[in-house]
Amino acid sequence: MKKAIIFDLDGTLLNTNLLIKKSFIHTFKKYKPGYTLSEEELLSFLGPSLKNTFSRYVEEDQVDELIQYYREYNHAHHEDYVTIYPYVEEMLKYLKAQDFPLAVVTTKYKEAAILGLDLFNITPYFDVIIGENDVKRSKPDPEGILCALKKLNCQEGYYVGDNVTDIQAGKNAGIKTVGVKWSPKGYALIEKEHPDLLINDYQEFINYIKEKEKC
Repeated sequence: MKKAIIFDLDGTLLNTNLLIKKSFIHTFKKYKPGYTLSEEELLSFLGPSLKNTFSRYVEEDQVDELIQYYREYNHAHHEDYVTIYPYVEEMLKYLKAQDFPLAVVTTKYKEAAILGLDLFNITPYFDVIIGENDVKRSKPDPEGILCALKKLNCQEGYYVGDNVTDIQAGKNAGIKTVGVKWSPKGYALIEKEHPDLLINDYQEFINYIKEKEKC
């Protein structure tokens, strides 16, 4: 059985940074008028769940309302602001042809994840998609990754992500980790987590997997 290859979504397969930024600005404009989000704050929103983020700014009983408002805008503007990273489809095509079990584990709702994947016609490459509503605990807890491994009937694999919590979650799940260097946060903090591999693009990842297959 080949190792599972599991991906984070936002900032890893799809460049959703602008969409996320505009979605938060839109939400804060309504619920915290007059409050200006700093670039540092906006960057801090990349990775954590919406619940964790909004809990920093409003009372607990208002969080769900903000999440709903955020999602309505976010889902409606995928086509306007989302792009796909270079070599993603080439990589997925190669991995699928080599019979690697493939999955996505993300902190966004599964429906939103599929919306983004569908936009670039890459949903069929994935055997399993795990969203925030499929688990009880967010990354760095390994629950999502372990759930994907179980569904794929795999014990070994790789988790690919753009955040510190991605690397931590992969390590907590007991699998190999791959960090990407194109996060707007930079990759210095990811590097400190000592992932098994840091890549500049997915062509590099394809070459890495090819070398591993020779062993």
